[in-house]
Amino acid sequence: METTTRPRAIFSMLDGYRPITNLLGAGDPNVHRIDGRWWMYFGGFQRDFTNNLFSAYLPAGARLGDGTAWTITTGSARPGRAAPLIEQPARGEWDRRGLHEPCFVSGWKQTPDGERVPCRRIYYTGRSSRRAQGNETPYAIGFLEHTPDGWRRHGAPVVTGDSANPSTLGPKVVFADGKWRMWFRASPHEPAKGEQPVCEIRYTESTDGITWSPPWPFHSREHSFAHAYVLQRPDRCEMLLSTSPNVFGQSRYPEQGLWLSTSAGPSGDVRDWSKPRLLVGAAGGPAWLRNGFFGASLCADDADGGGRRHVFFTGVHASIDWPRYALRSLAALRRPPVPAPFYFTIGHLTLDIDAPGAAGAERGPEEGLASS
Repeated sequence: METTTRPRAIFSMLDGYRPITNLLGAGDPNVHRIDGRWWMYFGGFQRDFTNNLFSAYLPAGARLGDGTAWTITTGSARPGRAAPLIEQPARGEWDRRGLHEPCFVSGWKQTPDGERVPCRRIYYTGRSSRRAQGNETPYAIGFLEHTPDGWRRHGAPVVTGDSANPSTLGPKVVFADGKWRMWFRASPHEPAKGEQPVCEIRYTESTDGITWSPPWPFHSREHSFAHAYVLQRPDRCEMLLSTSPNVFGQSRYPEQGLWLSTSAGPSGDVRDWSKPRLLVGAAGGPAWLRNGFFGASLCADDADGGGRRHVFFTGVHASIDWPRYALRSLAALRRPPVPAPFYFTIGHLTLDIDAPGAAGAERGPEEGLASS
């Protein structure tokens, strides 16, 4: 398993998003080919300090490996502003402060008349807390559904936490064998500065994508895996895993990297999956991803053939001294970045997952079974 290209930055918080003016940050890229064109859904941090979901696209006919620039979707009346998929939820709603971690999925649903029809959804993490880290209220999982009038928000959350893990985050959903299947992160809360992350991956399934089975453990908190993205291929399923990103650059934090696991099908039993194998480590990478990865998605462009995969991810920049960085920017006649405790970059790299000479250590599936 080898990196076939160096990681490439697409949208950088440090550099800004011009000509887009209403975004301070962007992350959690989720990339799919839809109606003949590649689309990216992502979470964007806005100037009013709320998060919403946005999209970007490649020109029709462009391939993922071309290096073609992505265009953030804007409204025709306001070409300098990224257009959110939906209006910000109203005051008092469970997700009014933020929509994060989108995951697009095509599936089937049943109408009130009993007709089975295709549908498109985006599952996401929502929060009502003003703070993303060290939040006061739990996160939960909801979804948007595409209609002839655009994306529409399902009112209530569909997956919520329990007493041990009040927060549910990072939904990664596929539709297979007539079921909606979700892997998600369960956590007591998102860690504040100085705290260690505590999270585990759980699995749940549903016949309608709204009412879900009681979740069961998949990868335990001993691994610290925080994201588990599943790609269905004709001959197998592939799972891209990452740990909680080290956004504050703390010592004694979980290893930062991307791991791959495979299975014959989209099983909710971790024992059906291979041992996760490290694909890419953050420590030796460029500065803009050195503090870790999060919100990654795995794609296959059928024009490539073979075992080439495209990974879109959020990289966390190595910790910087903002005043010094700002002075250097001004000296170089560049606009300094917005002051922030950390900086994110949406990036892309390609991997040949069938290449000989796999890198990194394995983590056994037997270690991924149930937790507390």
